[in-house]
Amino acid sequence: MFKKILLFNLLFLIIFKAYAEDKIQYSEILNNPTDLELNLQFVKQQEELGNFKAVISTLERLSDIYSDNLDLKLYLLSISLKIDSKERTKDIIDQIKRSPALTNAIRQRLDEIIKTLDQQENQKNNEWVQFVDIGFNSTLDNNVNTMSDSGTLYISDSLSNYAANTIDDDDFQNTSIKYGAYKQLSKTSNINFNVGKAFTRQNRDKNKENDLHSLFVNYNKQINKNYISTFYTFNENNNIHESDYLVHSLILENRYGLKPNQNLVLSGNYSLTDYRTDSTFTSAEDKNNEAQGLAVGYEYFFNQNNNIKIKYGFNDYNAKLDSYGYDNEYQRISYSTRIKNINFNLSQTINYNTYDKADTFVKSDTIRDDKIRTNTVSMSGSLDQLLNYKFLKGIFYSLSYTDIKSTSNILNYDYNKDLYKFGLTKRISF
Repeated sequence: MFKKILLFNLLFLIIFKAYAEDKIQYSEILNNPTDLELNLQFVKQQEELGNFKAVISTLERLSDIYSDNLDLKLYLLSISLKIDSKERTKDIIDQIKRSPALTNAIRQRLDEIIKTLDQQENQKNNEWVQFVDIGFNSTLDNNVNTMSDSGTLYISDSLSNYAANTIDDDDFQNTSIKYGAYKQLSKTSNINFNVGKAFTRQNRDKNKENDLHSLFVNYNKQINKNYISTFYTFNENNNIHESDYLVHSLILENRYGLKPNQNLVLSGNYSLTDYRTDSTFTSAEDKNNEAQGLAVGYEYFFNQNNNIKIKYGFNDYNAKLDSYGYDNEYQRISYSTRIKNINFNLSQTINYNTYDKADTFVKSDTIRDDKIRTNTVSMSGSLDQLLNYKFLKGIFYSLSYTDIKSTSNILNYDYNKDLYKFGLTKRISF
């Protein structure tokens, strides 16, 4: 037994010594950069080790030194094909085609390689990239029933107090699953869509609880400096303790490149909302409305990670019952930046809403007029980059704080609200 162990160790030392003697050190290459035979031996060793970065850099250097050596360029081409670097491969083929030593047989083979690469690229462009998102979001709301600052409200022209059991602080959770896909139709156009289902459940109150079915479709086309987008959204809101309703929304948007870092954005939108009347909610259809609007925006990119966006727009909501219809004017400004793989966003939106007719169920002698200011700060990113754990790859997080201040000529709608949101989404791509 001892002899076998001794023999094994002896054989191991002999093999290791032979390998160590044959292995070419990088220092030898630095001392002999033009020694073709030595460099090629080094390339072969690195190829066997799978160190293709060293192989390519060495072959590129040798190709520059021995520019007439077609075999070196063909060797480099074979390595490039092996690691599937299409752009590098096409550049190498262009260099080989300029070689005076090129034969018709080699040229024909190069043409076949280019044809294969183009077919692979076209096939890849024609494939759908699919994914499934599984999400969980939690929201804390310190004024879930939008109680007025005065603690009172008008009901049929009479000033009243809120019910003693009215809930202010509450939290609700949203669980969702979404299937989506993306496809590059051409070099200047693409399409993507997703369908989803979500469940919202509330801790103390029940007014936010619902089941949601959704559909989203987006088509983009670039024409010169214009990037044209179409968005269609359908939401079916099955509320558990409120009336159900459907929403169809269509947005047409054109982003025009004024300069490489500046865009002018023009958009138009149309939506249709249909409330479901039933034995419990007998007048829900009074809220049915259609809306149309226009908006103009400006985007400025300081660099790849910092930008500011400004938007101004207006919407006209025409409801079945005039007291639910209103004109909306809004302005929005936001700033986004990326610091150490974390996306930060600051935004402020101000909405001015003027209603079409007084609501007799609230205050019959006053047409409602609101100003709503919304400030939001948020951060988001990939969880694996935040915590530096690879097993968290594909999980995305979001955190946000929103402050809402509403002022109105009817005290019912004078209120403050703070929202704290946290979300996690796991994406599975296939």
